[in-house]
Amino acid sequence: MKTKTIALALATLLLVPAAFAGESRPLSAFGFPLPVPQYLSQIISEAAAKYRLDPNLIAAMAFRESRFDSNAVSSRGAQGVMQLMPKTARALGVSDAFDARQNVFGATKYLRTLFDRFHGDVDLTLAAYNAGPELVAKAGPNATAEAVAYVAAIKGYLSDSRQRADIR
Repeated sequence: MKTKTIALALATLLLVPAAFAGESRPLSAFGFPLPVPQYLSQIISEAAAKYRLDPNLIAAMAFRESRFDSNAVSSRGAQGVMQLMPKTARALGVSDAFDARQNVFGATKYLRTLFDRFHGDVDLTLAAYNAGPELVAKAGPNATAEAVAYVAAIKGYLSDSRQRADIR
């Protein structure tokens, strides 16, 4: 377990610049536990380009959040592909959180603001998306056990998607 954690951490260090520096990378639609649906792949690629983020990061988050299900609703009321809370969705201009395009564009815009707020810190950005920016600003990326697991999962999916893309 320790070796796997260290390997994941090292791989993440190597991946971070490409994932967040706005470098354009193609979406690895088959690099996740489920293939990214074609319609969603296009939306993710467009949102990633607009907000200068890696589309594989967004796809990893969409898989973790909803398994690419635009009709998903969490027990806490988060909605759509990227599981936006209704108040957050409204603040982002998303009128229909179940519309995949609005949801992904809104969530990607939000992710960009978090990334900017936390000065490019990947762990803080992902933890803030999961646990909320105010809590993470106070407590750090380990604010909640759920946020810790979320960050690890996203980084793992991202690493796996890149490895699979390299094999193809």
